[in-house]
Amino acid sequence: MSDSESTTSAPASPAPATPAPRTPVTLADVARAAGVSPATASFVLSGRGGVRSAGSAETKAKVREAARVLGYVPHRHAQAMRTGRGGGIVLALGTLEDLWGVQLAHQVRDDALDRDLSTLVLVDEGWYEYLLGASADAALITSIDFVEGGPEQVRRLAAATQSGIVAFSALMEPESFDVVASSPLPAIREAYSVLRARHDRVHLLAPEMPGRPGGTLAHSRTTAFLEAAREHGDGPAERLVHLTPASSRDTFRAAAEWLEGPERPEAVVCFTGYQAVSLRLAAEQVGVDVPGELEFLSIGDVPAESEYFGPISYYGVDDVFARLSQVLVSRALDREGRPGELHTFDWEFFPGTTTREQE
Repeated sequence: MSDSESTTSAPASPAPATPAPRTPVTLADVARAAGVSPATASFVLSGRGGVRSAGSAETKAKVREAARVLGYVPHRHAQAMRTGRGGGIVLALGTLEDLWGVQLAHQVRDDALDRDLSTLVLVDEGWYEYLLGASADAALITSIDFVEGGPEQVRRLAAATQSGIVAFSALMEPESFDVVASSPLPAIREAYSVLRARHDRVHLLAPEMPGRPGGTLAHSRTTAFLEAAREHGDGPAERLVHLTPASSRDTFRAAAEWLEGPERPEAVVCFTGYQAVSLRLAAEQVGVDVPGELEFLSIGDVPAESEYFGPISYYGVDDVFARLSQVLVSRALDREGRPGELHTFDWEFFPGTTTREQE
């Protein structure tokens, strides 16, 4: 064949067929696969699985398995408009640095899942704006007393949304929302007195709060400490407050420097549990004997998994996480026409290995 002769080209391969768009899986598909009515499937998958209409545990398991196999994804916004439920509990904690909030989130998650509810954690102070546009079944708001206009924002939320609000506040009374009253301020004053009976000086280890009006010294926990110091004739009281950066790692480093410095403390009240954990680790690193050379306690519970060298003494609420979780889950499941309730959580002392036995 000469160069001038044309060659016969091989037949072109057919273009791959475009797959047909996948039809979204519907609730009816899930119900058919599980062998139940669409109404039962709706109850199970809409966060209302705790009611009788959802059927037995075996039925609910079949519905969930069918939804998983078929890849069914519920439309939360449509669900909320139809049922008035968003299928979730919001925890407005403000931060995840505090171990208290982390442990509470674990407890609520476990309890909520048993009632077909999800758990969402907010780690900033934008709870008001978020909850205005959310369809939460219940929401715990922890920073009401420390945010300008916090109580009024809660009242507006309660009037404008369907969320079952639980306000963690020492300033508010129940209205159309629940209130958990649990003030640590008397515990701080008692903690100061307990340590002051054995030491000439008692310090407060607290995080820096540069973005807060008045900073750390204006926080109610700090003012309670300062008042206790002045009542004992100790001062200048502000010099007894030792500030550290807010993160756990930086608190540990700052605490280690403090313990190695010329003004090493002998007795310390820790602002929250994570300051106590950091101080305990710092004391171990620099070789300060606890509680012989350094006695300290926490204002607030310290999770057991964070206590590497024995339990830390603390003031807190007995079984606080289970009790708070019960309030939230109950509110999420029963909101319509339910009046607000007051839940009072009293603080008490739980001795550990970081304080001496009281004589």
